[in-house]
Amino acid sequence: MNYAMYSGVFLGLFWVFKYLFVVIGISYPALNFLGTLLSIGTPVLLFYFLVKYNHGFLEGKMSFWHGVQFSILLFFFASILESVVVFIHVKWIDPAFISNLFDSMIKMAQTIDISKSLVAQLSEQPLPTPFNYIFNNVIMADVFLGLVLSLFIVPLSMRYKPQQNI
Repeated sequence: MNYAMYSGVFLGLFWVFKYLFVVIGISYPALNFLGTLLSIGTPVLLFYFLVKYNHGFLEGKMSFWHGVQFSILLFFFASILESVVVFIHVKWIDPAFISNLFDSMIKMAQTIDISKSLVAQLSEQPLPTPFNYIFNNVIMADVFLGLVLSLFIVPLSMRYKPQQNI
């Protein structure tokens, strides 16, 4: 738990850095693309923290499900840090961010030719509160991402033998 919290701070700081590119990328598309490229860092950091945890704390005896649990906790703690920054952004810096995001979703739904009733339902839905938006689109999405990534990265990290002790 302690190492998951410690590592979660670093992963969360990375996500905050990446989120800044997303926010600034609204005005500058090149920075938005750079923020997308930084997404590659998340599985790399997960792999690094799993290897360090496995060989530094568990002496190479991590089981698959133990690695998955560690990954989920890591992503949960990182999402808390990211949530604070997202909350500040959507509550005080850009209160129209959520409504603009949902407006663009409705426009996208209209362009891809889905049923008119579904588009009407989507447009009639009330906007989520900042808390609901953050809980669903940041915390739950990050934890789910941690689960999915861990299913692929935990076996790799279990097989990886570092050259020197981490």
